[in-house]
Amino acid sequence: MEFHEKAQAIRDEMIAIRRELHQHPELGTFEHETHARICALLDKWGIEHRDIADTGILGIIRGGKPGNVVGIRADIDALPLQEDKSRSYCSQNDGVMHACGHDVHTTILLGVAKLCKEMQADLPGTVKLWFQPAEETIGGGERMVQQGACEDPKVDYAIGLHVQPYMDVGNVEMRYGQLNASCDTVTITVHGKAGHGAYPERGVDAIVAAAGIISGLQTFVSRNISPLNNAVLTIGTIHGGAKSNIVADEVTMTGTLRTLDPETRVFARDRIIALSKGIAEGYGCTADVNVEWGYAALINTDAVVDVMKAKAEELLGREHVLMKKYPSLGGEDFQYFIDASTHGGAFYHLGCGNSEKGITAALHNQQFDVDERCIPLGIELQMNFLMELLQK
Repeated sequence: MEFHEKAQAIRDEMIAIRRELHQHPELGTFEHETHARICALLDKWGIEHRDIADTGILGIIRGGKPGNVVGIRADIDALPLQEDKSRSYCSQNDGVMHACGHDVHTTILLGVAKLCKEMQADLPGTVKLWFQPAEETIGGGERMVQQGACEDPKVDYAIGLHVQPYMDVGNVEMRYGQLNASCDTVTITVHGKAGHGAYPERGVDAIVAAAGIISGLQTFVSRNISPLNNAVLTIGTIHGGAKSNIVADEVTMTGTLRTLDPETRVFARDRIIALSKGIAEGYGCTADVNVEWGYAALINTDAVVDVMKAKAEELLGREHVLMKKYPSLGGEDFQYFIDASTHGGAFYHLGCGNSEKGITAALHNQQFDVDERCIPLGIELQMNFLMELLQK
């Protein structure tokens, strides 16, 4: 109950901070005002911090008692969406909106920082505060880890959360093992030979070859990957040709590959390359194929989920701790922090919806909003999980 009361005591202050952040959203790698606002609060509360990954911030609170080192992450960037202007605290930056709840994540971490600082003398171990830029774009988590976010001192456990509007406030969702898919970008360029459209036999049609590659790749998952192992390949763009009466000599396609485990990820990459090149050759063309690694699959550490699940059930009641049946094929770059922590970590979902009030719009939607009661609850949960892991 201690952290419940403390979180409620700072509720109004935290909601005001969230609304300030919400009114001034910034895209990934451009979070300069957001960075300044966070630093000002950390300075006000006397919390040690330094810049990392350009617009990111690494805060640290060194407890007065021995214990583990636990890192907590909040992403700080927004999305290129125009918000519904009907709200009193809507975005003041045209075309940019916190439509994924990162303003809430940031506020919850600030609340945790404030409470940890207030109890620093009695705090067991060390808390690292990861205010991460560019989660929606280039993977700010990787850059933070590369620049030492999990070192000096070495992090033992990493935890993070994401708000979800499909759950009402008061509910959380967890999952053992795979939670999110890896996100890789596929680029295929088919090379043929230009010719007159009236005499196609004199050219080598890259468009026809590209169509064959797309058709072949549609069966790639169903005939190369077990139906018990989720994966998806989507070709999202195709560009080629110069004029309606010219046989195209080049076509470029791009797509996204989503897989849930490292072995399938490598197999899928190699198979896509082989299929694309082979089909192109069958049409008399050649193909350059590149699969660029993006975010790795997010795989929770079971022992950390055990700790969080038990504590959440104690705080919320077992009926409000939901276990996610299937992993999501959406991306999330928190795995970088898990991989860099000695004993791993876990990521969970915090309900932010209110079905009675119609607060149910999905993430990445212009109508997205949250029931702000999720903010003190998120602070309370994170503080409890933190204390358990600091002393584990």
